[in-house]
Amino acid sequence: MTGIDQRHWGSLKKRLELPGGRQFAYVDQGQGPVLLLLHGYSDSSRSFSLIAPHLVGHRLIIPDLAGHGGSQAGQTTVADFARDLDCLADRLALSDVVVVGHSMGAMTAIAFAAVRPDLVRTLVLLSGSLLPGLDATNPTAQAIRALKDPLHRDDAFFNSWHACSRPVDGEFLGCMREEAADIPTRIWHTVLDGLAVTDLRTSARHLRMPVLAIAGSEDPLFDAGHRQQLAATLVAARLITLDGHGHNPHWESPALVAEHILSFLSAEDGSIGTTEALSATYRQR
Repeated sequence: MTGIDQRHWGSLKKRLELPGGRQFAYVDQGQGPVLLLLHGYSDSSRSFSLIAPHLVGHRLIIPDLAGHGGSQAGQTTVADFARDLDCLADRLALSDVVVVGHSMGAMTAIAFAAVRPDLVRTLVLLSGSLLPGLDATNPTAQAIRALKDPLHRDDAFFNSWHACSRPVDGEFLGCMREEAADIPTRIWHTVLDGLAVTDLRTSARHLRMPVLAIAGSEDPLFDAGHRQQLAATLVAARLITLDGHGHNPHWESPALVAEHILSFLSAEDGSIGTTEALSATYRQR
């Protein structure tokens, strides 16, 4: 996958039918070891379109989670998303998978790894959290609860929802806003209901595969406390904090994030992945 034309991202999607008849959309591109890339809340597979050209040498499988992008809505907790991924993995006969998840996708990656440790070789968590805390007292949750149909890409809410700490391709951001605005508010609210009660601490404690956690130092949604909890709970984790980056580091610096991911994977058989949690902070070069 070389250059990405945002206007034609949808044409890359394939579809399968899940049990119960739901349509499930995903992108399947490239050759090599499998990277399963999981997007965040209100995003779609497009979330990884900027980083995809930097992940050459891998087969990239990038689903639209239920109720997002081209996938029909079903149940919308991270456990439900994980069950859909189990079906996808079975249909595609996947094995020895590296799962890369962003935000809600990182939570889904943990839930998936907990139920399929035989399938997941490595986890990469971008802006992840074990306990997102999006309950009624959270200002972001309150703003989401206030959303009403019809949504529009120019609504002020999306200015903060898609805010980035570094410049990001404008055409890409416009497409992301449009796709998010296409999601009915009932889906926004049901996903939020699930995130409000999500607690992955027990699942995370039992994971034994190597874990790379990448986060931005300026993340307005999941701050340093979330990063510290990840590092303290996951047995085999390395934490990288990108200085000056926000909640979407793979949008803000796709080449740099890809470099960290590929470096981590190439070093898996060495010191990374031991029982000692490692951490580092990187300044943008």
